[in-house]
Amino acid sequence: MKPAISFFASFCALFAQNDSLVKYYSTEIIRSNIIKGRPEIEVDINEAHFKAIYHPSGRLKSIEYIPANLAKDRKYKTNREKLTRLYYLRWDPRKQELSEGITKNNSKGVAHYQALLTVNGIISTVDYFDKNYIKQWSFHMNWDDYDRSNKYDIEFYSNRNLYELNKELFAPDLSTIRTGWKTRYEINSDGKPERVKVLDALGNLFYYYEFTYTKKWLKSKYYKQDSTFVGSHTTRYAKGKKIAKITYYDENDEIKKAISYEYPNKNTMIVSSINSKGKIIEKRLIPLDLDKK
Repeated sequence: MKPAISFFASFCALFAQNDSLVKYYSTEIIRSNIIKGRPEIEVDINEAHFKAIYHPSGRLKSIEYIPANLAKDRKYKTNREKLTRLYYLRWDPRKQELSEGITKNNSKGVAHYQALLTVNGIISTVDYFDKNYIKQWSFHMNWDDYDRSNKYDIEFYSNRNLYELNKELFAPDLSTIRTGWKTRYEINSDGKPERVKVLDALGNLFYYYEFTYTKKWLKSKYYKQDSTFVGSHTTRYAKGKKIAKITYYDENDEIKKAISYEYPNKNTMIVSSINSKGKIIEKRLIPLDLDKK
């Protein structure tokens, strides 16, 4: 199914914000209750709801709409004749799910995602903006006639490195992205990429990746545009789907190097670089940012 959304909510919160009062309302509440400051007992913050701000006197100051989470099986209901924009803090392209909806005003000064919906309520594009409101990349969704999405494009607006974005899928030797280039993800029924093609601004193929999955490891193979095999790597996982080790191979399937990951505690990671002979040549202690979204 295409992403869908419903307008039912049930949680309410009331607190002080400087010299104002903030209340949350279900989208089904009547207009007079909002004006008079009579919220429902509860509003589910994962569902669509209103955020109303009042003067200390109780007079309504402003009201904003906060969207519900958007997932594959939900559809945003709208009667508008133009494209709708909704704002979120999180986007999971594998699940094709947006969550932690925010208002347009609250998107200022924070990194966020802007979802562009068609008049039929279907997600067409998800743009990622950094905290300075500079667009970094866009997810362009592709839906077939059966309401399924088995591919999407990511368009980049600056020079990037795919390896830095996802070291499990991509290799440092073949991961260059230029301004205006796109990556085309072909995904399986679990939402995992089966193939990723890297295209320039004119749509020319530069290189591509193919992936194989098991419960314990991921195999990535990479090729030039003419299908020349460049190399591969295997990502093995530890408990909790944390990366345990990535081993890189050349075009002859000979080991080039490896990187191992250890987690002595929840706040720390030890990264070891291993050469082709299996000798550790470097170890680094890296603090983990548990608050990173």
